[in-house]
Amino acid sequence: MRYNNFMNAVDLKQERDTNLAVETQSEHGYRSISKAAVACLVFGILSLLSFVGSVFIILPVFGLCFGLLALSNLKRFPNELIGRKAARVGTIVNLVCLLGSVGFHSYIYATEVPEGYQRMTFWDLQPDKTTQLPFSEKAKAFDGKKVFLKGYVRPGAKQKNLQKFILVGDFGSCCFGGNPEITDIVSITIDSDQTVDYSLRLRRVTGKFKLNPKTKHLKGEKDIPSVYYEIIADNVK
Repeated sequence: MRYNNFMNAVDLKQERDTNLAVETQSEHGYRSISKAAVACLVFGILSLLSFVGSVFIILPVFGLCFGLLALSNLKRFPNELIGRKAARVGTIVNLVCLLGSVGFHSYIYATEVPEGYQRMTFWDLQPDKTTQLPFSEKAKAFDGKKVFLKGYVRPGAKQKNLQKFILVGDFGSCCFGGNPEITDIVSITIDSDQTVDYSLRLRRVTGKFKLNPKTKHLKGEKDIPSVYYEIIADNVK
C-alpha cells in the first residue's frame, strides 16, 4: 500500500515536471519578431535610393537608428524577441549605403560645375527679409554671368520637346502640385536646337542668368508666369 502511494506520488511529480517543461518550451517557442529589425531591413533596401538623389540620404540614417534600436532590444530581451540576423544585415546595408552615397554625391558636387560657370542655387534666389527688394540681393551679383543651376522641370500643358520651361528647386513643387513662389522659379529658354522632356529627374542647367527687376512674361508661353529670374541655357542635362 505504501509502495503504491509512493509510485503514485512519483508519477504525479513526473507529470507535473513534464507539463512545466512543455509550457516552458511553448512559451519560448513563440517569440515575437523585432519590429525595429524589420524596419531596419526595409530601410536598408530603400536606402539604395540614396545613390539616386542626395535627398534620399535620410533613408539609411533612419535605417541605422532602427538597426541600433533592434540590436539593443534583442540583447535586452533574448527570450522574447527574434530577428538578430535581419537587424545585423539591415544595419550593415544602411551603413554601406550611407557612407557610399555621401562619398558619391560629394564627388559629384565637387566636379559637376563646368569650367567658366558659377554655381547658383535656389537658396541664392530667396529674397533677403532685411531689405525691401522683392527678389534676392545675390541675384544682382549673378546678373549677366554664366551660371550652373540644378532643379526640376515643372510640368505644364506641353511635356515633350520643351525649349522653354520653368525650373523649380523643390521636388514637391515639381511633381506633387505645389504652388511655388515667384522667387522659387527660374524661366529656362534653351538657346539651341536641344529640347527636353518633362520627367522626375534632377536637371543640370548651364547658361547666362538674367534678372528682371520688374518681372517679365514670355510672350506666347501660357505655362510660364511672370518671372524675376531667367536663364538663357546653352545646355540642359
